Amino acid sequence: LMSEEKKSLFSRVYENIVDRRERLLSGKINCIPWGLPRFEEDHPGLEQGKNVLFTANSKVGKTQICDFLVLFNPIKKIIDDNLDVRLKIFYFTLEMTAKQKMLSAFSHILYIKEGIRVAPKDLRSTKESNLLPQETLDIIKKYEPYFNKIEEVVEFIDDVRHPTGMYDFLRKYAISNGTLHYRNIEIKDKITGEVNITKVEDYYEPNDPEEYVIMIVDHISLIQPQKLNGVQLDLRETISLLSADYMIKLRNRFNYICVAVQQQAQSQESVENKKHDRLMPTLDGLGTNKTTQQDFDVIFGLYSPFRHKIPEYLGYDITKFKDNIRFLEIIGGREGGGGTVCPLYFDGAVNYFKELPHSDNKEDLNKVYEFMKNIKK
Repeated sequence: LMSEEKKSLFSRVYENIVDRRERLLSGKINCIPWGLPRFEEDHPGLEQGKNVLFTANSKVGKTQICDFLVLFNPIKKIIDDNLDVRLKIFYFTLEMTAKQKMLSAFSHILYIKEGIRVAPKDLRSTKESNLLPQETLDIIKKYEPYFNKIEEVVEFIDDVRHPTGMYDFLRKYAISNGTLHYRNIEIKDKITGEVNITKVEDYYEPNDPEEYVIMIVDHISLIQPQKLNGVQLDLRETISLLSADYMIKLRNRFNYICVAVQQQAQSQESVENKKHDRLMPTLDGLGTNKTTQQDFDVIFGLYSPFRHKIPEYLGYDITKFKDNIRFLEIIGGREGGGGTVCPLYFDGAVNYFKELPHSDNKEDLNKVYEFMKNIKK
């Protein structure tokens, strides 16, 4: 067989699209669907070797949309839909502890499986008048297989906060679960003419090509500035080291998926922006380091019109939804799709999102309004 290096670019690209087509015909997948049917028409799902950035203003739900789409949804599809995929997630949780993340998982699973709406703070039984019912504890125990699955596939890491430590964590996993091949290159000394042989990384073969390995960093501005080659980097430079260097290496060398959460700058919600109706997250509005937009294959922005007392947005009555509506938009990406907006019902207490009916579908929207009334009782 002709080596990969000697094949023409046409041959390599053509063989890849044929292979992806055959995979679908044989029942395999090329991405993990988002669980948002209309939205998937423009962006089908989470793909190996594609890096993703989520951004929003503070307290809008950027961590929650990341967790819903990248953490809870894939695990649910594996368990409930028998999705034939192996999953390994390294979650660098810089804002919450591992225990807090598991409490969030308890709340989410209780809601989607049993319709029980209990926020993480209520699970902690902080006072006698707010004692968690025994029946709720029993139901949590009932779904222990879900939580065991989360522990099996997700490693919550709250004590590694600098980019090199994060990269080393993922690289170590790659080396333990695949083979990194090397090749020799000749380097000629310009002065002496002496030729030296140097071994460099060539390509990587995973033991399990079907495994989706995901790195999540939440959120990227909370990473710890570090030294590089004896030079102390500031926060902006440290973010670039992570996103432009390490995350791209993990994507290109190992076909891993790197996901980051990044807050919008405070100025994005300025009076001037409100005056000109520029409150949605933008690439220019990325906080601390705007150059991260160059490092990700797709960038999602999450927006809450209720936060700005906007009564109507894209045909939706915000006065009825109040804080229970969000708009997920593709604000950047290497393959287009920018401007695609997905309206979502949102319940922050249980980390839940659901695609809303079209704004002109009054019958189905009325059902949502009735549902929200019952939730609030």
